[in-house]
Amino acid sequence: MRRRGFILVLALILCLLIVVIGLGFLGMRRGEYEAGASAVAVAEARSVARAGMEDAKVKLAKDQFFPTGVGDEQLLFSYTEDLPSITRSSAGSYQVTVDRTRKSSGVVVIESVGTAGSLKSPRGRYAISAELDLKDYRFKNWNEGALSRR
Repeated sequence: MRRRGFILVLALILCLLIVVIGLGFLGMRRGEYEAGASAVAVAEARSVARAGMEDAKVKLAKDQFFPTGVGDEQLLFSYTEDLPSITRSSAGSYQVTVDRTRKSSGVVVIESVGTAGSLKSPRGRYAISAELDLKDYRFKNWNEGALSRR
């Protein structure tokens, strides 16, 4: 009888040890899962920011005096567009800023900040800036990088 009781207690302690080790491994993976989700959100925000750059490029190629349509003295303007999603309320949004201070050199500076998710609780943000050559409407001096989720 004594040996059977000892083996039962030993088996319970061994099971408890295995459960504690398993929970420790699960806790270690949490950071990796969060890093993976953050990488996906930044990739989504990058795609949204690139969409903003292309949107501004097309609008300026069609109308050099975008957004007013007339040659006014407005050198800096910004606009924001939401991208609807089928599964969520918003796939993201981009804010484009167009700087015409160097227009006399044949260059317009465009900056696009893409946000994955809603603006109130973004999952990821990404910024792209480039110079748009007004002769052939091609980008040059392309710069990009991830932003904090503020």
